[in-house]
Amino acid sequence: MTTLDDLFDPTSLHGRAYAVLVQHPRSTALETAERLSIPPRVAEAALEALCQLEAAVRLTDGKGVVRFDAHAPEALSEAETRRRNHDMLRMQSAAARLGETFRSVRRTTDADGAVVAVYERRQLLADFEDLQHTAHACVKVVERGPFLSDVETEERMFELKSSRITAGIGYRTLYQETIYHDPERLRHVLAANAVGAQARTLPDPPMKLIVADDRRAVLVLHTDERRGDPMGVRVGPSPTLDLLVKTFDALWLMATPISVNPAEALDDRDKAILTLMSMGATDDTIARRLGLSRRTVVRRTASLLERLGASTRFQAGVQATRRGWL
Repeated sequence: MTTLDDLFDPTSLHGRAYAVLVQHPRSTALETAERLSIPPRVAEAALEALCQLEAAVRLTDGKGVVRFDAHAPEALSEAETRRRNHDMLRMQSAAARLGETFRSVRRTTDADGAVVAVYERRQLLADFEDLQHTAHACVKVVERGPFLSDVETEERMFELKSSRITAGIGYRTLYQETIYHDPERLRHVLAANAVGAQARTLPDPPMKLIVADDRRAVLVLHTDERRGDPMGVRVGPSPTLDLLVKTFDALWLMATPISVNPAEALDDRDKAILTLMSMGATDDTIARRLGLSRRTVVRRTASLLERLGASTRFQAGVQATRRGWL
């Protein structure tokens, strides 16, 4: 099937025929055949195809001789551009409709919140995006290597995350501590934190997970497509989902808030306060042992808990030990 692309291809028959008409207006099929060194019937078929494309027009002079003339190349190019733009808009509209169906079908779970297997990497990435797109309140993520996405996909995910944070969605992400050795990913983490996300680290998170609104989740089982078994599972409202949410919340409490400098040191006074605090000493005891006012101890204790992302003194001790502060 001849297309307008053929008209601007100097190696195609129709492109050569069109060029002849541009250079020699009102040519007959015989004249065109002679200039192209092809049989007259072949030239006539090519010229008729140009007329069907509206790239040429058939004319009959006063003597009944049929001649052909070309339409302006610029007009053809503009018409083709408009057609392609229309096709592109139509394709995007169709893709948007199918995308809604795609997400709707995958949001649907069985009555018991059945676990659905996912076999393809691209499908897992699509599910990760979908859970973020459709979240109404919060997104929880456990991120660890090996990673599913390439650099380009990471940039798109970061832009999606930033836009959802701007829309008011809360993000809590647990990273493997190796994030500190990945400057590009660490840059994304810190940039997301700057606009409202929360991020913490664990030495070795036990899974790779994303949860939206505590109502839907995707758990990654592995990242090797060559194995043939499921790469991950989708989980709807169910006891399995409840377990995943509770596991995330427990891991979050054990994790350390991410820092530009994870090995930042304490001064001797804060180290002494933290040591006594992790042993269960009260503020009054700490103040008496260190010769400080109770008010100073309370203020420094609150600051240490905040820096460590801990809600209890025991958690603060665990986090401080992991950071190498004690």
